[in-house]
Amino acid sequence: MAERTHARTHGAERGLSRFEGFSDAVFAIALTLLIVEIKVPGSPEGPHGYSDLARAMAEQWREHLALVLCYLVIGAYWLQHHYSGRIYARSDHWFGAINLLFLLAIVVVPYPIRVWCFHLGTPFESLASVTLVAGLALTACTWMAKWFYGMAGRRVMDERLAPDFLRQMTRRYGIATLIQIAAVPVAVAAPRMGVAIALLCVAFFLLPQPKPRYKPGEEPSEEEKLEE
Repeated sequence: MAERTHARTHGAERGLSRFEGFSDAVFAIALTLLIVEIKVPGSPEGPHGYSDLARAMAEQWREHLALVLCYLVIGAYWLQHHYSGRIYARSDHWFGAINLLFLLAIVVVPYPIRVWCFHLGTPFESLASVTLVAGLALTACTWMAKWFYGMAGRRVMDERLAPDFLRQMTRRYGIATLIQIAAVPVAVAAPRMGVAIALLCVAFFLLPQPKPRYKPGEEPSEEEKLEE
C-alpha cells in the first residue's frame, strides 16, 4: 500500500498540519487587512472638511460594501478549505504549488471586488462588473485545479472516502465553477445580473456541505474526528 501511494504522489509527501497552518495564516491575514482599507474620517488618510461625522461615515458606504463582500467571499472559501481538511489526507509538491496559486487568488480577489464597489452606478460599472466576475471565476478555477489534482489517482485524498461522495462533491464544485465562468459573458451583456449570479454562487458555499461518507467499515474513529 505504501509503495503504491508514493508512486502516485510527487516530491516529498507530507501530512496536512503545516499545509493547513500556512493556508489558515494567509486567510487570516487577508481577512484582517480588509478593515485597514477603510480610512477613518479625520485620520491622516481619511476624509476631511466634513461638518457632519455621521454623514461622512455614511458616504463611505462603498468601502463598507467592499468590506462585507470581501469578507463573505474569502469566508466562503475558508469554510470550504476547513471542510476539505477531512477530505484530503496528505500533500505533495504539486498539490502545494496549486494551493499557492489558490491562495494568490484569495489575496488578490479583494481588488476586483473593490473595483466594482467603487464604480457601481458610474459609467465604468460595466467594465468593473466584468472585472469582478472574472476575478471570482479565476478564484473558483484555482480551487477546482486543486480538487482535480487530488482526484486524479486519488493522490492526496483520504482513500477511505466513498466514491459516490467524491463524485457528489466534484459535481457541486464543478457546476459552481462552470456557472461562475458562464457569468463572465453574462456580465458583459447584463453587468448586474452577471455579478448577482457569481456572488450567489459563492454564497451557496456558506451553507453546510454534505457530511463526508466512507466505505463500509472504514469510517474514522471518534478520536480521529475530534483531532484538530
